[in-house]
Amino acid sequence: MDNIWAFLEQTLTATVAAVLLLVTKRLFLDKLSPRWQYGVWAILALRVLLPAGLLGRALLPGGQVVLEAAKAWVERGLSSALTDPYGITQVTAPIPLVRLVGPNSVTDLLFLLYAAGVAALLLGFGLAYLALRRRVARGGTPSPAVLDQLRRVAGQYGLNLPRRVVVLTEAESAFVCGPLSPVLVLPDRAVDDKVLLHELLHLKYGDLWAGVVMCVLRCLHWCNPVLWYCWNLAQNDCEALCDQRVLERLEGEDRRAYGVILLSMADHRYARAPGTTSMANGGRNIKARIGAIARFKRYPRGMTLASGCVALVLAAACLVGTSGAAAVPAYDERGELALAKAQLNRPTTVAGALDTYAQAVQFAYEGQTHTCVALPEEVRP
Repeated sequence: MDNIWAFLEQTLTATVAAVLLLVTKRLFLDKLSPRWQYGVWAILALRVLLPAGLLGRALLPGGQVVLEAAKAWVERGLSSALTDPYGITQVTAPIPLVRLVGPNSVTDLLFLLYAAGVAALLLGFGLAYLALRRRVARGGTPSPAVLDQLRRVAGQYGLNLPRRVVVLTEAESAFVCGPLSPVLVLPDRAVDDKVLLHELLHLKYGDLWAGVVMCVLRCLHWCNPVLWYCWNLAQNDCEALCDQRVLERLEGEDRRAYGVILLSMADHRYARAPGTTSMANGGRNIKARIGAIARFKRYPRGMTLASGCVALVLAAACLVGTSGAAAVPAYDERGELALAKAQLNRPTTVAGALDTYAQAVQFAYEGQTHTCVALPEEVRP
């Protein structure tokens, strides 16, 4: 993305895919497993990382026409250094690519503001993580009884131990910090085996890395509230999936006890720095997770095929799109809209090229005719 129009095309394409995923997830909320509910966010991540309009395909070709028309209308009175008003907008990369030229227009300044926002948010998240890591580094050593408890839980469920375990006085609940050198942080009080199991499962399935990726994608579209909402929901779906994995390893009353533990964390503060996971994630989110626990069931194997088919259809719709520029309502076949349609539907034959040229000449002639100024009667010859 090297100008504001390329960013708009990229973020609007991602928004359309996000809305489609949100609607589908709502329809299958209680029908497909938490694995599916969390896994489909990979489609949105790919949509954000793939340049919009790749291989000449788009999610909303009609929207592309409108965007090109808006660009021509806005840019025709400007002298932008980053935008060609009469060239087709192309997204060459999913990240902002800032050219070392001085801004000459408001659209240039808007793009530089967007790029500065991306850098500022990445820096802010990075500093927040480093600050949390420094506090974790000052944590105390857990007692031998706590270490024995952790080894027992890990051995019982066949899970690996983190590289380091610390006790942090200000921690309200257990959490894992750091994707590269993970540290299990425990509060300065007794921790239930099920809480330890939850955090060890986060480690096993690489949820720390998923959180880092979502943080980066959040920064790339910091001014898009739809995508921020989606990544918040994705993080909550990650916690719900971890709940599902815990419940699959528990039996009988232990499942009910796990729900009680989760409910007791409704008012706890939790770490939201990138590269961390926490069983507590806010009262409203925990309420939704309690509802998922109430619906807990081991989904039958036959649903795997159904959920795979739904995911495949969603991936095709969000990632492949359609080719060409679809027709838009012909309320105005002149001006920027007609120019945009002509740019996106270039003729492939000689006859088509001649016809397009004739229409352009006619449009130019009509434009000159309509811009003639009528003289007052007293000054007419």
